Amino acid sequence: MSKRSDQPAMAFDPFGEPVEIACHGPSATGDRRARSVALIGFWLIAATLTAGRIYFADEPVAQMVANAHAQVAAFITAIL
Repeated sequence: MSKRSDQPAMAFDPFGEPVEIACHGPSATGDRRARSVALIGFWLIAATLTAGRIYFADEPVAQMVANAHAQVAAFITAIL
């Protein structure tokens, strides 16, 4: 089992020169919160898109476009 040391790890760049790699400590609370919010937002959008595809899967695309066109026309007529 390897032990975690306080000394930075060594690596080599493409030219063979040694480079020290500093290990980062635990991230700040704000970083974790932002990452959690981004992750929740991503999965919320993914679930919404998936549910939308499942819901509209039975309706033909031409009919869906015609319905959207009719709704836009009705909205414009209602405004005027």
